[in-house]
Amino acid sequence: MTKELSRELEDKVREMPESSYGAHKVKVRLKDGTIYHSVFIAWSSEIVKVGDSTSIPFDASDIVEIENDDLG
Repeated sequence: MTKELSRELEDKVREMPESSYGAHKVKVRLKDGTIYHSVFIAWSSEIVKVGDSTSIPFDASDIVEIENDDLG
């Protein structure tokens, strides 16, 4: 299972405001339609945390849409 984003998704994340130094909080939609909130991406490229989960419950290659999820 990969945690590394594709180059296309990395570019999208890089354009979003950071929620803390080097990290972005995003919402993702997967190929099967599942949506995850509070997905933390480090350095615009690697999923490091998903909500309160102790593991990453999906493969980064399954992401079809990514949006900013930082409520301020």
